[in-house]
Amino acid sequence: MIKTALFLKTKNIGDSIILTSSIAALPKTFKYVDVVCLPESESIFKMNPRVRHIFVIPRHLKNFQKLSAYYNIFKKLISNHYDFLAQFSVDWRGALLARLLHVDLSVAREASRRGPFWHQSFDVITPIEDNKPVAEQDVDLLRASDLYQKKDAPSYQLEVPHKNQLKIKKWLQSQNISKHKLIVIHASSRWKFKEIPLNTWATIIDVLKSKKMHVVLSGSKDDLKTNQAISDLCQSMPILTNNFSIEDTAALYKSAHLVVTIDSMSTHLASAMDTPVISIFGPTNDLNWRPWRVKYEVIALSIADDPTFACRPCGMDGCEGTKISQCLVQMRPQMILKSIESTLKN
Repeated sequence: MIKTALFLKTKNIGDSIILTSSIAALPKTFKYVDVVCLPESESIFKMNPRVRHIFVIPRHLKNFQKLSAYYNIFKKLISNHYDFLAQFSVDWRGALLARLLHVDLSVAREASRRGPFWHQSFDVITPIEDNKPVAEQDVDLLRASDLYQKKDAPSYQLEVPHKNQLKIKKWLQSQNISKHKLIVIHASSRWKFKEIPLNTWATIIDVLKSKKMHVVLSGSKDDLKTNQAISDLCQSMPILTNNFSIEDTAALYKSAHLVVTIDSMSTHLASAMDTPVISIFGPTNDLNWRPWRVKYEVIALSIADDPTFACRPCGMDGCEGTKISQCLVQMRPQMILKSIESTLKN
């Protein structure tokens, strides 16, 4: 019997990459997997070979247009007759769909911010377990539904389109970049409290360039201003990407020898490309958000470095409401360079 599953995860791009572990964990008896996601995550699920339909939340629309878009999505969903629904966020839409779609089995995670209506909408509710990687927390929904029994969650699962691989191959050739000496750096975040100082990056880049490494600063078009500011501080200028899509960036990571990144989507994208990655963490918990099933190192200051950092990870958006994280500001370039050197050597 052919079965169909509906996964809902209306969160950021990194969370969507993490969800591909759960998609891989779903038994092969489920021939089709459909996904409900935010607009920025659509490209991620297009790169997953098991995903059939992607339903994008129309949050960019207003008034009647938004209602009409929701109605059309619901019509398509109800016509698909899902056997299994998993809500990986705490989005109220999941509760409504669990009630309206009449699936055989629905599951969600316990949510302190939701009341009885939300919790009673699902057949299975899993407890909150924050002391493990988010990939494992997601796959716990399948374990609780008796759909996955293994101890460890699978790797992330993304396939870069061939046209993007060719595009990046030509781009690397045009820049005279060798794959075996390519380090990609992702330095920017929409949450500035996750960033390290620009001059720290400049020092790191200059040292890497002195060792004949090719260094590319990647990011979205919104990150270009920060990347240019870093480049301006460098004595040996890195190469900056410009107008790269998420598929282009994935192809670039796949071609890299190493990705060095702050705690961001890039940690998870590098993991999905099976490219060694160094992730720099500040206030957020690396136990939850570290790279997954790939060669990696996590860099984070702790009480072992100085009693000042006993509070890390605090989960706050900077120290005492400043939006600036001292556990990142005070991180020395040599600490990151040492990790890069050991990772490349191994």
